[in-house]
Amino acid sequence: MLDTKFWRKYFKSYDILNKAIPYQELLRDIVEAVSVKNGDRIFDAGSGTGNLSILLKAKGAQVVSFDFSREGLELHRKKDLSAETIQGDLTQPLPFADGAFDAVVSNNVIYTLDKKLRPDIFKEFYRILKPGGRIVVANVHRGFAPIKIFTAHLKRSFVELGFGATLKDLIKLGAVVIKMFYYNAVIKKENKTGSYDFMTETEQQDLLRQAGFSNISDNQVTYAGQSYLNRAVKI
Repeated sequence: MLDTKFWRKYFKSYDILNKAIPYQELLRDIVEAVSVKNGDRIFDAGSGTGNLSILLKAKGAQVVSFDFSREGLELHRKKDLSAETIQGDLTQPLPFADGAFDAVVSNNVIYTLDKKLRPDIFKEFYRILKPGGRIVVANVHRGFAPIKIFTAHLKRSFVELGFGATLKDLIKLGAVVIKMFYYNAVIKKENKTGSYDFMTETEQQDLLRQAGFSNISDNQVTYAGQSYLNRAVKI
């Protein structure tokens, strides 16, 4: 079992992703896809350190940030003292009434969970949404190559920020990338299968369809080509 010290180090390193241009674009794509209306109550499924929740809240949403990691939620609350956070397990029935939310979002979480449990997770998402509620889910897909995210950031940074700023980022991000590779290797070792089960090309769409969602979008490729994003509606 990975201890508190490990997860605190992991999430501290994770937040350096906020400097990575492809990660910034991924979060913006999710926020745009969910079409936030002022006062929307949104469930962030697997909120981690709160990066997506904070962006949604800035758009006027009332966000419930739900994550298994106490360490991740603590870091979120340090960034947003008024954050509404709940520690819980997505593989269990969610502690909310039917139709409690206007939207559900989930970013790079489902692929870490048991494939056999995913249909029930999506059915719970459907249950807690109001009629007309929206869902936006994004996950890295099979063939996931973190180095492509890193190199895409450097290319964009050279163009947008120049050589000096890019070199500075290279030093900072390079060290963190190495750490993240190490931490993910440790996590995979703890996992019984030894690896995550990344999304196939149609899996998210199939899960949404099986749960009862309508108007399911085609795959939107984001995160430097490493993630599929889909949106749908509960009719």
